[in-house]
Amino acid sequence: MSKRLIYIVIIGLVLRLIFVLFGAEIYYGKPDFAFFGGDTWAWIKAMQNLVHHGTFTIDLNFENGKFYRPPGYSFFMLPFYLLSGFSIDTMVIMVIALQIALDIISIILFYHISKQFGLNENASLIAAFLYAIFPFAIVWTPVLYAESSSIFFLLLSIYYFTKEGFQSKNAFIAGAALGIATLLRLQCALIVFSFLFYYLHKQNFQLKTLFNKSMILWGVGLLVSYGIWPIRNLTYGEFILTEQIENEEHFSKDYVAFMFYVWSIQTDHQPEYDQLMNSNPVKWPKAAYLTPTDSTTLAEVSKLCSTCGRGFSYFQASAGIKKEPIKELNECSISIANTFDRLRQEQIKNNSFHYYVTVPLSNLKKAIFKNALYGNNSLIKRIISSCLFGLRTLLILLGLFSLFYCLNKGIINPASVWFIFSYFLILYLYLSFVYRNIEIRYFLHVDIILLIPTAALINYLIGAKVVGVLENKTNK
Repeated sequence: MSKRLIYIVIIGLVLRLIFVLFGAEIYYGKPDFAFFGGDTWAWIKAMQNLVHHGTFTIDLNFENGKFYRPPGYSFFMLPFYLLSGFSIDTMVIMVIALQIALDIISIILFYHISKQFGLNENASLIAAFLYAIFPFAIVWTPVLYAESSSIFFLLLSIYYFTKEGFQSKNAFIAGAALGIATLLRLQCALIVFSFLFYYLHKQNFQLKTLFNKSMILWGVGLLVSYGIWPIRNLTYGEFILTEQIENEEHFSKDYVAFMFYVWSIQTDHQPEYDQLMNSNPVKWPKAAYLTPTDSTTLAEVSKLCSTCGRGFSYFQASAGIKKEPIKELNECSISIANTFDRLRQEQIKNNSFHYYVTVPLSNLKKAIFKNALYGNNSLIKRIISSCLFGLRTLLILLGLFSLFYCLNKGIINPASVWFIFSYFLILYLYLSFVYRNIEIRYFLHVDIILLIPTAALINYLIGAKVVGVLENKTNK
């Protein structure tokens, strides 16, 4: 490893340690920043139920709890839960330390991937440096979420797939790493199409090469790692490839139906969510009112959500609005779910352009141009978040421009350009038009990959400037 890369790695390590020790509590607004979101406890509970009761499930009393989330992050934490003697506090420290270590290794992987994509030494070092200081990678290292770990395994998969000599061992490791990345963060699965396109491009689009020994072993590696999840689900009589988020608590039928309805009429679940949580009058958007009776229907279902919806009651209890949640699936919750399901189907049928075009385009706009956090945040957090989101938007646009500029200049190989662009296109369009739950962290993996063409452009412009200066001096 070159001295310059070592310096970049040290910078990356220092920045992550500083953030964990001094910045995370300020950024996340609480001392227990490792438990930033509710998904952390879902993974922990499933892990604990496996260890102490022999079943991987979020809820031992709920049949569908076995399929709530893929087991990737639960199994990522599991060894440390065992080593710590079942101490969550000790486990947290060990997991954060590992996530920092993996993210440091990701800097080195990023450097090598850049070289394999056709960048020269200087450009690859710039790419590694950009990743080392990339704020949206740094802020996830101290949080018990699957972002840092899934980035590592995705980069590991890309490294072995694009490495010279894509033979048996490399192919299998690339597939297995991608499977693990997908078990950690399901959105990683979408890069499969980019891998296939990249390989076909390298093989002059000879379709038969997709069935050679290397690609078969790549597929075997993917099936061996990710395949354990659907195979395990089949043993319980269910063919579930991804997840089943409906459960007995927060994501009960009523709340899940509300989410899907909101995503059919607009991009965000705010301000309706806060209004429902606090039993305030809900200001539904204009698109919600398709018939004269919708006004009454929405007013009635809103009242039910605030007073007797089971899923909503769990969110209210978590926020301290209610003392106790509603623990049984009551008639009210079923009525809420049925009403929102019906309203959503009416949107799809009677407001199809808005559903299929207007809302997804708004999702896409948010995915690229989001500029602030939700909720009541401190002034300093609002300023920091606005700056970070502005930087993110700039880097996305710069990355896309750099892709085709560098392709035109021949400073990045064509297969790599189409690998990156296809991944961007597939992920952003799928999340905006199909999945519709627009959380910026879901785009993190492709945002990181876009740093590679940005580094190539920066290096090219620096080189052009240096040449220009030297030529001026020579002419003088």
